[in-house]
Amino acid sequence: MLEPYQVDRLFLLIGENPLPNWVAAVSLLRDGGTPYLIHTTHTQKQAVYLAHLLNRDVSKIQTAQPICLGDRHANAHHICQRIQALVERLPGRFGLNYTGGTKTMAVHAYRTLQAIQPDAVFSYLDPHKLAICIDSDRDDCLYIPVSVRLSLAQILQLHGLTWKTEQPPIATPTLPQAATALAKLHGNLQLAKTWRNWCHQELRSKARQGNIWQREAELAQLPPLSLQNLPEAFQQVLCQYFDASQTISLSIACQGRFKQLRQVCEWLDGTWLEHYVLQQIQAIAPLHGIHESKMSLHIKDPARPYSQWDKFEFDVAFMRDYQLFALSCTTTDKHSLCKQKLFEAALRARQLGGAEARVALVCCHDRPELLKTELEIVTRDQKLAVFGRQDLEHLSQKIADWIGQNN
Repeated sequence: MLEPYQVDRLFLLIGENPLPNWVAAVSLLRDGGTPYLIHTTHTQKQAVYLAHLLNRDVSKIQTAQPICLGDRHANAHHICQRIQALVERLPGRFGLNYTGGTKTMAVHAYRTLQAIQPDAVFSYLDPHKLAICIDSDRDDCLYIPVSVRLSLAQILQLHGLTWKTEQPPIATPTLPQAATALAKLHGNLQLAKTWRNWCHQELRSKARQGNIWQREAELAQLPPLSLQNLPEAFQQVLCQYFDASQTISLSIACQGRFKQLRQVCEWLDGTWLEHYVLQQIQAIAPLHGIHESKMSLHIKDPARPYSQWDKFEFDVAFMRDYQLFALSCTTTDKHSLCKQKLFEAALRARQLGGAEARVALVCCHDRPELLKTELEIVTRDQKLAVFGRQDLEHLSQKIADWIGQNN
């Protein structure tokens, strides 16, 4: 569909988020074509990140050429000169994708290129239709759906970010059957409360010091944890999947399942929900065009590369073509905590994935529709989703419906 509109040389206006520029370059350049990255002093870093990724990962095109306007992004004469010098000197068909940059840059670049080469291709990436819009003076705009795959690593690299190499994301859920059983039990409010009480009174009180899990050597010395105050249904899950009896040994539970005892504690304390969410996503992935999904994405802070603290973290994320879906997970039912989790995820996902990004919260809230309404007002995002306690058992279908609503 896009072949008639592909060009030899494509001007890309660089904005705060270079993701649309990536999609446009991969979609609209012919084999051997050249991207020209028109940027300002303010967006120079974005141009550098984009150029690096295009040059490394897109073999069909020529080396990206930066065009810096400095601080003169509103100077019509300067923009005209830079574009005119290239168009008059170089052969081939030109195009302009004006998704990024400022409105002033777009107007001046559009007018200049149109005057020199009337048959140039003008386009922008529509975040709502997930399509490239081909502009035309004579007819209605033509919207062409785009299927360009971008990985989670690439979407981070477009912003100069990486995840921690010593703490890479998890691609395969741990004990998904056990997590599924816990999710089903958490559909019952009273059962969920007893599990949370056990985590606080037994697991945390013995395996944590303040807000930090004890060191591995100390965890290895802990006596088995009592399951006496847990309902029979939970005890059965722990017996089946963790070799527990009336007690659970962290060391025995770790064998063949986890790399560290701390991970056993984290799983029991709540990350089981992230593993469950990842498993539910992967169950529907082939039917819904999901080509990558991971959990526990710990993003390194480039300003403090040796810090133990993350710049931020995504609980679970997946990609459909170039569209980022981020899911924040929490076992709490407290309104304020749920709201904070979703707001933070929405902010980070929008920074990385732009207007195309979609965000959801998976939690144990009993009135998810109320929480969703509040967040829609705050974030001005009508496409976010909140999955509450009653959604847990059939989460894969709920996620599939959410994806369908975003097509």
